[in-house]
Amino acid sequence: MAIRTPLKLDSTNLKEMSSTDTGNIISRMVYLYMTDPSVTLGYVGSGGSLDAMNDTRTQASAATSHSSSFQTAGAVSTITVSNDKINETVTSNSAPADTNNIRFPVYNDSGNVKAMTLTDMYDSFVSLAINGTSTLIPAAQPYKIGTTAPGGYTIVHATPIFVDTIANVSAYTAGGIPETRDQPTTATNYYLYKNNGTAVTAPTPLYIDSNQNLKEYTVAELDVVLKEVVRYAAQSLASNKLRFYIGGSGTTCGTGMVNKKYNGSGTQQQVQVGDDYRTQRFPNGTAVAVNTYYLKARKE
Repeated sequence: MAIRTPLKLDSTNLKEMSSTDTGNIISRMVYLYMTDPSVTLGYVGSGGSLDAMNDTRTQASAATSHSSSFQTAGAVSTITVSNDKINETVTSNSAPADTNNIRFPVYNDSGNVKAMTLTDMYDSFVSLAINGTSTLIPAAQPYKIGTTAPGGYTIVHATPIFVDTIANVSAYTAGGIPETRDQPTTATNYYLYKNNGTAVTAPTPLYIDSNQNLKEYTVAELDVVLKEVVRYAAQSLASNKLRFYIGGSGTTCGTGMVNKKYNGSGTQQQVQVGDDYRTQRFPNGTAVAVNTYYLKARKE
């Protein structure tokens, strides 16, 4: 692994960039990736590529009916609804071209000015952008889960990607027996949000033009190079690929998605209507967390 330090123009002299300079270039690369990622998450109605998340809730027992006495109702049971609405898409771009081996910034090699190779770009910038400790792309959370929009993020789809439902215990009444067994209410909606990116100004290094002269990148020219390199790396570069998962290791993106369910064994209710003795067991207890799902970002 070779980390190169780009050269910049300091008045009329060539000078190696400082660690602050290179850090700002890496931060600019992270920003450019956020504005146009090569690994994206989207909403689908069903069949998303990320693991499904189960929402569970309690429903009432079946009702009983007897002509002369109240019978013991059966047990409450669990309804499970699968939420598989997050789909990951990975672009299919070719590796960045390096025309005439002079496309990328120059550096000082024992007194000689040389252009970085594509591998140098990966080692000097991309590996730090994706794997580094301060400007880590996964740590910047390209996507977040939340119940409301976090600052600096835009909602991906107006439909929630996980809905936590629980039994609507207030909807069940003895007078309503036989009640509809499954009467849910929404506890929490969780949505997917995309990072808008925070703009960072980066210094412009030098490169070798087609006439073999040193030339300073414009901001737009440097942006094209940085974005192309990082988008390909996150897409396809071994040990630098960015992927998303439900659970497992990696950076937690936003809040956890909590699946709650009432923890009671049910309460039997009864009502007599003429000579019809009716019973039914309704959900009860406290709505407690059964499990929590997390969106994770990690490199592989």
